[in-house]
Amino acid sequence: MKRLQVDFVEQSLWRLPVAARARLFLVALALLAFFVGMAILWQWLRLDQQVEAANAALALARQQVVLQTPPARVSRVLSEPEILAINSAIGQLNTPWPALLDAFESVATPDIALLQIEPDHRRRLVKGLAEAKNHQHLLAYLAALGSTRPFAGAMVSKQEINEKDPTRPLRFLFEALLENGAGEVASGPPQEEP
Repeated sequence: MKRLQVDFVEQSLWRLPVAARARLFLVALALLAFFVGMAILWQWLRLDQQVEAANAALALARQQVVLQTPPARVSRVLSEPEILAINSAIGQLNTPWPALLDAFESVATPDIALLQIEPDHRRRLVKGLAEAKNHQHLLAYLAALGSTRPFAGAMVSKQEINEKDPTRPLRFLFEALLENGAGEVASGPPQEEP
């Protein structure tokens, strides 16, 4: 008969047979892998929730920015008549009034009564209405006006005798052509010719 060896003391882990130790090691390794996997899954779910919360907050912030931002101003396209009206107003504002008035004052005589002046910036001239005692005074006035800066010449466009006035003055419309540099007179001091 074979002899049995009975040991009532529990064996330590290191004294177990190799197969039993390998099984225990594999079970521990499986448990460790399971817990590591669960930790990774929990962390991934938590990060996914944070990303969703951040996206929701970003969408809410974008909505608030859109609500608080005033609508973009649409640039207005001007029509051709509007452009012409604006350019006409700019041309009238750029009329060299000080130089024009100085020129009219410098040629003023008691024989000529200046009734009206009107600049025409497109044609670069000044239209005027005046009265003279006779033709000689009219011609002398236009010659003096045409040779004064900022004018390059002056001529009569229409004339008639005012029958209603007892002195019967000669009423005439004239046009005084502005010289090329007259537009710059309004933007800076007058320049003297060399």
